[in-house]
Amino acid sequence: MLAVPGLAIGGRGGFFGTDGGNKVQILSLQTITLNPDILHPRQKNESIIDFAKREIEGRQLKLAKALESSLAQLKNDPFDPSVTFFTAPEIYWNIPWQAVKNKDELHQLSYIYNILVKKQIQKLIKKFPATEWGRLILLPGTNALLLPSKQNVNRYEAINYVLAANNFGPGLERGVPYFSMWPKRYTAGIDFLGLSVDINVEGEDTIIYTYHLSDGLSVEVYELSEITAQHDTRSGHAPLFNNQILTSIPYGVTICADVGFPRLEEFIRPDIKLDFLIAAGQYVPKGSDFPKSVQYLIRNDGKNGLSADGTKQIPQCETWRVTNGKTSELVQGRLLDNNVWVYQLDVT
Repeated sequence: MLAVPGLAIGGRGGFFGTDGGNKVQILSLQTITLNPDILHPRQKNESIIDFAKREIEGRQLKLAKALESSLAQLKNDPFDPSVTFFTAPEIYWNIPWQAVKNKDELHQLSYIYNILVKKQIQKLIKKFPATEWGRLILLPGTNALLLPSKQNVNRYEAINYVLAANNFGPGLERGVPYFSMWPKRYTAGIDFLGLSVDINVEGEDTIIYTYHLSDGLSVEVYELSEITAQHDTRSGHAPLFNNQILTSIPYGVTICADVGFPRLEEFIRPDIKLDFLIAAGQYVPKGSDFPKSVQYLIRNDGKNGLSADGTKQIPQCETWRVTNGKTSELVQGRLLDNNVWVYQLDVT
């Protein structure tokens, strides 16, 4: 098919091909998601669902503003990417757990939160058609939920996941291309941090977190989540994460505490070239291990603080070159308006 030059802001002229080359642009929104400042807290008579709807809508608008501003600034940039990835940190979509007053409200959130977030991501990607903005793949942070566990109905299983969207892949004819979902396997103490958290070990290796979410509301959560990756199809959900929207650039996702435990068998293409670490408090030093096929690690972290040993200020957004399976050197980026970092990569 013929390309139409000049239509796209990112990936100019490359939309209509099946792949388009290996120049990749990364846009990473730098924002605090671990104990963020909430500008408009839950009101006295506001339902938990209304509060969640208001917050989720605001976060979608923040993403849209940051993405539009960044692509506009890069309109005349000489780097001509075949695709632009846009990322946000872990627990980007979650309201403060202190706002949840009881288990009834917790269950209301668990039932509807994923629906609300998916609708906002659909709304977001519809604002950026590929014919105008170039090919985009969104990894817009995670949404963390608690669902009653099948192991013990008095306990919960965590579902903390990235919903990946794009504006050019299969399913575009229905209005929005099909989504893929990548879940976190290892829950961490900060994932559902409200007031405080206790950690207990049962048997040989079963870790149980007791999260004290708010006054009078505490829940026990298994560390290990059994949810696996999925992607949408015309006939419903299918196993595996569709990471080959562009066949020459298979990519992977890792969520925070899962770093070091790649689940390559849950990707359609296990030979990932880009690995996106979506995190909140996960420092990655030089020499960290990653799959041999990985060429770059892109980290977006929602925690601003020090490394575990207290010796280094942790940057929230960074991109590492990976050589022979180890992080080797940082790639220089640029800070754009609205706290968005841009990295421009050549992937082989």
